Amino acid sequence: MMRSTPPRRPAAPPAPTPGRSAAQRQREIATLLMRLDAMLKQSAELAQTARERVSVGGLARYRRFSRRVRDFFALAALTQERLDAAPDEMEDLIDPMTTALERLHARMVVQFVEGSAAFFSSFARVKALPIGTHEMCGVELRGVLEIRKFLDDPLYEGERGQALRSEADRIAALIRRVMDRIPPLPDFGDEPSIGPRGTLNSPLKGPNAHLPPGRTATRTAAAHPAAAHLATARPAAMPPSAPPAPNPSTEVRSLSLDQFEDDEEE
Repeated sequence: MMRSTPPRRPAAPPAPTPGRSAAQRQREIATLLMRLDAMLKQSAELAQTARERVSVGGLARYRRFSRRVRDFFALAALTQERLDAAPDEMEDLIDPMTTALERLHARMVVQFVEGSAAFFSSFARVKALPIGTHEMCGVELRGVLEIRKFLDDPLYEGERGQALRSEADRIAALIRRVMDRIPPLPDFGDEPSIGPRGTLNSPLKGPNAHLPPGRTATRTAAAHPAAAHLATARPAAMPPSAPPAPNPSTEVRSLSLDQFEDDEEE
């Protein structure tokens, strides 16, 4: 794989932040490069974990790997911005740091393509796919297509770059094959939604499914104020009812000693 020339620095880089010396900027960029190297090693471990048990929770473990890869490229873009804004005092260090960043970037691209190819080659043969696979694979397909754009850079010229491009296209085809095997989840919303492949999905059933198109429960209530009033009116308060008359056979009376004396005289 042929290495392209380092990118040319912009003619008018952003002005350095006051209070930041060249040494501090150098340490910041060096720290970012060390962080990228650590993320590269972590992503390799996550890719290996995802391949260990593909059929049982493998897709969830692969998504941890792909998220780490996306975080890596986001941090790499930030590092490139710091290099572009480096002061003139770092002129001798810009080229070596740019070369180190390019190598880390290329290693992650290769690792992602190889790890994804190994995973989806096995995942495409899984018989029982979990619910939501269609949507999750749609997210991963977009990620593969975004990273596929990196392979069009002159940095990936030659046979090695061509092999990586072919492998990335094969991964995208495997993901589409998996998505074709399982239908998407039903849409219970009120409005159509966009699926992972960009298709327009119509709602299956929503709270206003019984109403004509373009009508909602709010509009119906506004068109029929009497019905809305009846639906929202509270029932009138019932007058308090009189307490039931006591049953003489079960009435409990209070007794006194005088009553017992009267009974004895009789």
